[in-house]
Amino acid sequence: MDLALNDDQAALIETLTKILDQHGPAILEAERASFSRRLDEAIEQAGFFDETTYVDFGDVVPTLIVEAVASQPQIVEVASSAFVRPSVCPNWPRPLAVITGAIDRPARFLCESKSVLFVGEHEARISDLSGHERQALDPFFAYPMGRLANPTRCFAQSSVVASADDVRKLLLLAVAGELAATLQGALDSVLEHVKTRRQFGRPLGSFQAVQHRLAGNAANIGAGRWLTRKAAALRDAQDILIAAAYLQDCATQILYDLHQFMGAMGLTLEHPLYRWSYRAKLLKSELGGASKQMRDLATIAWPEEAAARSQARDK
Repeated sequence: MDLALNDDQAALIETLTKILDQHGPAILEAERASFSRRLDEAIEQAGFFDETTYVDFGDVVPTLIVEAVASQPQIVEVASSAFVRPSVCPNWPRPLAVITGAIDRPARFLCESKSVLFVGEHEARISDLSGHERQALDPFFAYPMGRLANPTRCFAQSSVVASADDVRKLLLLAVAGELAATLQGALDSVLEHVKTRRQFGRPLGSFQAVQHRLAGNAANIGAGRWLTRKAAALRDAQDILIAAAYLQDCATQILYDLHQFMGAMGLTLEHPLYRWSYRAKLLKSELGGASKQMRDLATIAWPEEAAARSQARDK
């Protein structure tokens, strides 16, 4: 499979990069979550969340958009709008919040969103958030978090838009794309640090042991990125599970290494590494985490063995 970008896709991402450069803040305040309404609106107004963008430029484009945006230190709602909204609810306004499971659960971007997607056991329903009160929660994982003040009323006004299984597949693809981009942003910030931080009279990044571990992290992130691009192009359930499971599994070691290279500074709000590492900690457990994706993958790959084990547990 050739996943190299064609001229149109390259031009599209170049335009997006210019928008990110124009709207990216030179200095971010030391706070865990900094949703950039200005950047979010600029990306939307440029047409990067239009359904026609993905039809005209190919199925891999959502991944490219998420790779570019989610690697930034400032936060916008990009993954659900890029992967889920075009297929499930293209006519509903964004930003889009997603609540999986119980309708009273906290959700990312809920206070900033115009629509909310409820993903239950069998169906996915969507509701307009205008007129519904929302409570902002502590953004512990560096995402703006919120909860519906009256989830029952909001859910009662929702409409069925798709089956839950179809939406969960797109959500998992969105998690893989966002996690790959988040880990890349974290790696880029650490690379800048080891170029300037000096130990024993030399830049920290000049030591071979540091170079080897950073190269390993870069290789793992790159592998996850290409697995996600392949999954986005094919939309095959097994490919999506592989991409998500791989990234969620290797995220722990990557984050450990990156914080090691930052030393004590990596544990403070002084350096922006926390913006990516906190997000990655949440994403690596989304939708059940790596163990859940691997079990689902095994069920698809070996259905007879999975059915036999299920029967044995039921006895």
